[in-house]
Amino acid sequence: MTWFSWITASTSSAAAARVDAARVATSAHDAAAIRAELAARQPASHAPRVLLSFDEAVELVCRATGWPVGHVWVRGQEGWKSSGAWHDNGPQFADLKASTAVTDLGSGRGIVAAVLHLEACRFMADLSGLGSTVRHQNAVDAGLVAVVGVPLRRSEKIEAVFEFITTAAVEPDNDLSDALLAVAARSRRSLPTTKIPAARRKVSLAVEHPVDLVG
Repeated sequence: MTWFSWITASTSSAAAARVDAARVATSAHDAAAIRAELAARQPASHAPRVLLSFDEAVELVCRATGWPVGHVWVRGQEGWKSSGAWHDNGPQFADLKASTAVTDLGSGRGIVAAVLHLEACRFMADLSGLGSTVRHQNAVDAGLVAVVGVPLRRSEKIEAVFEFITTAAVEPDNDLSDALLAVAARSRRSLPTTKIPAARRKVSLAVEHPVDLVG
């Protein structure tokens, strides 16, 4: 290796290390921000857990992290399709939203397949997780570069996969994974409601009550 090549390689390694360190710091910050947003939704520590709709869940994560697009895939009788839940930061994502709504991932492709394979959060540093050439092009046109997937498990089975599409690769991080899983665990596609009589107050609350282990 020549002197110039050695200097170039050393400079490149140092730059890569700085990028990696920045990503680690960003992931740690995002994890803390997600937990803070989630805690803010809970009025009191002793109260039943407040549930989130899928739309509220992806909006919470995107607001906390700055990720521009959030979406949820759900398992159906014949494969994985859009739940309809969606959050984005502007009209530049309209084509991606439209193509996502009509995409069928079959028995599992893209980020869904990646999440199902390890049954864990997946952080993909490119757009291969989109599972569709049309979605891929729409994402590229909107300046997106990477995908994060989060499983939602019910009764030992993954029934939904949260998908976040980002403008930079997200560093895999256990704290960030745990924070994302905590949001998923508080989410429901359809929320049960406890209605308060109109004479008292016209509001509807969605809460998670403790499981009755006796009955």
